[in-house]
Amino acid sequence: MKQLLLLSLLVFAALADYEYDGDVMVLTEETFDQAFNEFDYLMFEFYAPWCGHCKELAPKYAEAATALRSEGIVLAKIDATVQKKLAEKYDVKGYPTIKFSAKQTVKDFEGGRTADGIKNWIYSNLNPESELLETLEQVNEAIAQNNVQFIYFAEEQSEKDRELRKYKEFSFTMKQHFAHTTTKSIREALNIPKGTYFVGFRNQQPYYYQGKLSFPIMRIFVENVANERIQEYSEKKYLLDERITKNKPFVIVFSDEAEAQAAAHTWSFQDELLFIKNVDEEFTRKIQIRSQDQKGVFIIKGDQKYNRVQGQSVSEFLEAFQSGKAHKYLKSQAVPQQQGLVKILIGDTYDNARAVNDSIILYFDSQNQEHNAVQEQFLKVAERLQQNKQLTFNKIDLSQNEVSDLAESIEIVKIRLYKNNQSTKFVIRANKIQEERFVKWIVDNAASQVVDPKAEL
Repeated sequence: MKQLLLLSLLVFAALADYEYDGDVMVLTEETFDQAFNEFDYLMFEFYAPWCGHCKELAPKYAEAATALRSEGIVLAKIDATVQKKLAEKYDVKGYPTIKFSAKQTVKDFEGGRTADGIKNWIYSNLNPESELLETLEQVNEAIAQNNVQFIYFAEEQSEKDRELRKYKEFSFTMKQHFAHTTTKSIREALNIPKGTYFVGFRNQQPYYYQGKLSFPIMRIFVENVANERIQEYSEKKYLLDERITKNKPFVIVFSDEAEAQAAAHTWSFQDELLFIKNVDEEFTRKIQIRSQDQKGVFIIKGDQKYNRVQGQSVSEFLEAFQSGKAHKYLKSQAVPQQQGLVKILIGDTYDNARAVNDSIILYFDSQNQEHNAVQEQFLKVAERLQQNKQLTFNKIDLSQNEVSDLAESIEIVKIRLYKNNQSTKFVIRANKIQEERFVKWIVDNAASQVVDPKAEL
């Protein structure tokens, strides 16, 4: 049985006790024994600072360390010219010397000195190769015995089957059960659809991998089959941080879990969407979803958030996201008390306001003192034109709210006039409104006739 396991969150917390150079742990005679006993999978390199081969290896070793750390495999380095007792203990004769400890059993590294070479050698020393199944009975037994089982079904028996070789290489990198069969009659007996390279069985339910064999997509497929489609936040926290950084999407399920579970199970098992439930308060603050909105289903992609709208099923929501038509969730402050001629807009009321003809909107940042001065000038114009009841003067604080049609910087205050749901921009320079020019712009661009009392004097 394959033994590669992810480290628990408690173990990850313990990593902070060690010194790191990027993702490579730096070990000394004082810390080595603790790390050796604490981590099931520990690779350690003895190097010398002056060694040319060590310098050449360093970036490749670091790349492998980054890739493997989230899988619970630690790569460390030891300066043999300083930690001489350790070097002597492990009979270091030259540099670099690399050792690997799998559950405190140490062996010499014999793989290629590239990031992929290091990773593949480690995987091959952790996981057995895909098992050959020669009869239908063996296939059925493997499916029945293992809750999760992956089997490659060759279309033709051939030693030159490139896809099978790729599948075997991939199986080293995963912790699940992998097998393969090159008997065509077994494929036919199980009615494997044409175009399917391998099948994931979860509780004997088949899920078919179709399309080209790509390691990233294969990994997504295997993880989706092997795990509950909706994962606990506590188990995937580190993955979410990575997805936010890399702008990759994931689904947060606050409620309607049964519906979301059903939708997730019909969703493509080769899709990269990661479904998460039971997120904590700290994470909801990080992704800026208000407590009153923490219901239903959200999709997060980088700093963009999408929420299911009323009457939309979870499946329809997922399809809308895939087609670029999902509803954006926008940051919105609490409903303010209204007073004066200028209406205060928030994210939740913005779209309704801009849909009204002759709606004039000031966009500002309340943290900027210059912007606050412009608000006074804006109010002065609203007072001057207040007899024109068809004009509405509005303002929205973009430090507290997000809007659907404005993404650019607001270092300079912005003003728009909307008619027929289209905007006309008023150009401001140096965060100052020139009153006469602003009034003339409103008169010239409004959908209705605007009366300027000053012009009549």
